Amino acid sequence: MEVAFRTRIDQLRFWVPVKPALRADINHFPPGAPELAYRPDVDGLRAIAVLAVIGFHAHPEGIPGGFIGVDVFFVISGFLIASLIVKRLNDENFSFLEFYARRVRRIFPALAVVLVATLALGAYTLLPTEFLSLGKHTMAAAAFAANVLNYFEAGYFDAPATSKPLLHIWSLGVEEQFYFFFPALLLLIWRYRAMTWSFVLIGIASFALNVALIRDHASFTFFLPLTRFWEFIAGAMFACSNLPNRQTVLPVLSALSAPRWRDYSAAAGMLLIIAGIGVAREASFPGWWALLPVAGSFFIIGAGPQAWLNRHVLAKPGLVLIGLISYPLYLWHWPLLVIGRTVMETAENKYARTVTILAVGSAFLLAWLTYQFIERRARARRPVVAARKVTAALLAGMVVLALLGFVTVEFEGLPTRYPKEIQPLVRDNWNDYLAAYDIDYKLVGRRNTYVPVVEGSRGPLLVSYGDSHAWHLQAGLRRLQAERPFKKVLKGWPIECVPLVSEVARADEEACARLMAVDLADFEQLKPDIVVISAHWFRYKKIDKLVDIVRFLQQVGIRRIVVIGSVPVWLQSSPRLAMYRAYKADPLHRIPERLSSFTPLTLDIDRRLKDIASNLGVRFISAYDVFCNDNGCLTRLGDTAKDIVQWDQTHLTPRASWYFVSRIADRIFD
Repeated sequence: MEVAFRTRIDQLRFWVPVKPALRADINHFPPGAPELAYRPDVDGLRAIAVLAVIGFHAHPEGIPGGFIGVDVFFVISGFLIASLIVKRLNDENFSFLEFYARRVRRIFPALAVVLVATLALGAYTLLPTEFLSLGKHTMAAAAFAANVLNYFEAGYFDAPATSKPLLHIWSLGVEEQFYFFFPALLLLIWRYRAMTWSFVLIGIASFALNVALIRDHASFTFFLPLTRFWEFIAGAMFACSNLPNRQTVLPVLSALSAPRWRDYSAAAGMLLIIAGIGVAREASFPGWWALLPVAGSFFIIGAGPQAWLNRHVLAKPGLVLIGLISYPLYLWHWPLLVIGRTVMETAENKYARTVTILAVGSAFLLAWLTYQFIERRARARRPVVAARKVTAALLAGMVVLALLGFVTVEFEGLPTRYPKEIQPLVRDNWNDYLAAYDIDYKLVGRRNTYVPVVEGSRGPLLVSYGDSHAWHLQAGLRRLQAERPFKKVLKGWPIECVPLVSEVARADEEACARLMAVDLADFEQLKPDIVVISAHWFRYKKIDKLVDIVRFLQQVGIRRIVVIGSVPVWLQSSPRLAMYRAYKADPLHRIPERLSSFTPLTLDIDRRLKDIASNLGVRFISAYDVFCNDNGCLTRLGDTAKDIVQWDQTHLTPRASWYFVSRIADRIFD
């Protein structure tokens, strides 16, 4: 006999029939768990979280802080898992083996389906480099270490997020790592009757570490669990309120749900979450900004199911339904967005909105199907032996997925999926490309404080200055040193600010100010004979600020200053993809040497830079004139992967770096 969750969500009976034995299952507790009082408002809060994340991924300009939905999930997970464990401990029937078996039946089914589907779609849509990366991320996801992989990959030269279909699985890695150690910790502090204050101290320590590291170790703070555990602890605090003896509970926990304060608590919590969605920014997150979603979730959960907002808004059937499917919905939406945008990518990007709508709509449909026909069946109550067989099968399936990812990596993204004549060009010599970006600095102190290293022993001193587009000239300049004597220093900064135009992209202003101070001091000390300024000008709005740095260099006494114009900026993710699509579209299957699918803004930027250089009396060299003509811009210099001109939308490969430098050398040293 079916029963409704509660009177307020009777309408969901058509969509999600719930049998008495599955009431605990609806609150995302494993089947067979001791039944806890169901709170539809928690599912409603989960819906707010997943909708915020999807909104951010679908339209980041409109919902800039939607990524805080992940932090809301962390608080909810801490609350639910701690409540479940505490009740088991209180009933003296907690089992580690049973706990982790239920976690497997809860997490693995939907994840396995999404991983299989993503690998299958990737095999048909991704170039070998991207498919190889997908193999790595599949292995990491199967091992619940995606956050660790993302941490080690994070950096200026990391592939863009929009090319990683499994990037979002990092949060699942953090959750599973929390589940790995939390039950043992909870059992320990339960025995010593120190639950509440242990939670407080651990939470404060984790939060303090988060604040201390966010400035200099942003990737560590964002991806790794130590700086995220305080968010789970915030939710776990309410596990104490489920105990028969509440004497150990902090007064504030009881006050939040008191009839006098619960409505204010829930309203304040929702305002904090909305504020976080509106003002939080990735560059400095989590840090102090994470207090907004975490405190907001804390107040809403603490207000209890009887708060007006929780009863009349969060417990609405529509939100509850989205909350019930939130886990598979979170898993599905990002791979569909990434792969859909990759397949439909065009020079004009004219299908972007349509692809986004279709991807999000498909994610909702697939999430409901996954929840209804896979998740709930995998988690249904069954005899102990049968449940163990299901758990073992799920574990074996995840091992197979990890092996599939391993095979994809070992065979370099399976380039044999492509015709033989195009295979050498779709292969990506990633290590060769990165050799062009060998660091020319020795880290000696705080972040972005470096000692420049002089290469060469005789001839004029040349300083290459700028962002990563100063770095990608290094392969060519090093080879040029074998032909003409000169000393070289690189002062390029592969971070998200460009001191030469006094602009901050995603880094903090203080870091950029330190960079500028170091740069200016180095120029006064080095007094180079030649300064070559190169940058990814297309990214910046303040290139007129170049005037300030050129005038400073002139005041220091530098007599030869050369400004390099912008290289062609491809509108597709890489010229390799553009070449492959042109190859497929050509009835004769010719591999193009030149294409015109670059942004015309490159020429506008060149004109602006040329005017600045002319007015200041310094030399301007157009990269466009070297690589492009009336037939388009060069995509390759030969027939192998090493001959590709640009390995992403803008950065030159080592071969192209030499091609460019060798053609402008006389103009630099004249």
